[in-house]
Amino acid sequence: MNKPSIFTALLSGMLILLSQYSFGQFTVVQVKNQNVNTTGNGFYYALPQTVLKVNIVYEKTRKIRGPFADYTQEYLGTKDYIKTNSNNYKVLNVEILPEVQADPSQFYYVTLSDEKAKDEAPLPAFHLTPFGTLLALDDMENKSIAPVPAQLDQTFIVMQGDDDFHYQADYHRKKKVDTVTRRISIDTVNIEQFLFKTSWVDKTPEDKADEAARRIADIRNARFNLLTGYQEINYGESMRYMDGQLKNLENQYLELFLGKQLKTVSSQTVYFTPASDKMNGNLLELPDGSEVKIKIIPRGVVSKLPAKPQEKLNSLYYRIPEEAAVEIEYDDEIIFRTNMLINQLGVITTIPGNQTRVRFDPLTGSVIKFVRE
Repeated sequence: MNKPSIFTALLSGMLILLSQYSFGQFTVVQVKNQNVNTTGNGFYYALPQTVLKVNIVYEKTRKIRGPFADYTQEYLGTKDYIKTNSNNYKVLNVEILPEVQADPSQFYYVTLSDEKAKDEAPLPAFHLTPFGTLLALDDMENKSIAPVPAQLDQTFIVMQGDDDFHYQADYHRKKKVDTVTRRISIDTVNIEQFLFKTSWVDKTPEDKADEAARRIADIRNARFNLLTGYQEINYGESMRYMDGQLKNLENQYLELFLGKQLKTVSSQTVYFTPASDKMNGNLLELPDGSEVKIKIIPRGVVSKLPAKPQEKLNSLYYRIPEEAAVEIEYDDEIIFRTNMLINQLGVITTIPGNQTRVRFDPLTGSVIKFVRE
C-alpha cells in the first residue's frame, strides 16, 4: 500500500472516531440575552443565589402622661413621674436564615445531541430542584431537594395593656351648698335669716386629683388592715386574691398621677440579597429615625481561583460559594454577627459531565459528590 492510501485510511478512521465521539454529547452556554439558540433538544438551569431572611424583633415603649400629672408633687410628694408623652424603641433580637433561589443573572442552556451510536452510552440524567438549579447528574440516591422559599414580609405585633385611664372617667359632678344670709331690721331689732342653696357643679381637675389621692390612701389602709388581720377573719387563700385586687386598684389610681408605660413587641421579616456591589444596606427604619443595617464582609476564600471558567464540551457550570461574615448594626452598635456561605459572591467554574456521577448541594450549588466512571 502506497503512502496516499495509508494516509486516506488513517484519515477515514479518524473521521469515524470523531463522528462516534460526537454522539451522545451535550453543550452548555450561558444565557446572556434572548438570542440563545434553542432550536435543538435542551433545557435551562440556573445557579443558586443566597437570600438572607432577617427576622427582627423590636420593642416600642410608649410613655403616657397621667391626667393628674400637674398635681403629683402636691398630693403624692414625688418628682418621679412621666412629664411628657414619648416613644422609645429597642431591638430585642435578630435572626438570619439563609434561603436559596435561582440567580436571574446566571441561567444556562444545555443542548443535547439528537443522534446516538448503537454502542454509545445513554446521555446522563440531569436532575433539577423545584427552582431550576442543578441537583445531580446520574446520581439520585438519598435525594434531597431544598424547598422553594416564599418571600413575604411579615409583621407580628404583641401588645400589653392599653392607653386608657379608667378611673379618669369617674363621677364628674359634686354637690355645692351656698349659704345666703338675710338681715331684717325692725325698729331696734336685727334679725339674721340663713338660707342654704344646694346645686350640682362639675368637678375641677384639682378636685378629681384630691379625690384620687384620698382613694389611694384608703386603699393602702385597707391593704394594711387586710394583711395585719384587723378583720379578725381567716380568709385562707382568698387573702392573696383580695390583696392582689387591691394592689391593682391602687396602681390604676397611681397611673393617674405617675403616668403609664405601654409596651408593644413587633417581629418583622425582611429579605436581603447580597451582591458584589451590594455589601450593605438598611433593613428597617424605626419611627424614631434609628435604623437596622446589614453588612457583608467576604473572607476572600475563593479569591485565588480563576475568575472565568474554561468552556469545555460535556462540562457543566457550577459555583463555589464564598464564606462571609454577616453583621447587623443598630444604633451604631453591632448586635448580631454570624458566618455563612454566600453563593453569588463565589466563583463560577466547570466540572466534566461525561461518564461521571455528580451531586450538588441544593443550598449552595457546590459539588458534594464526584464519581468518575
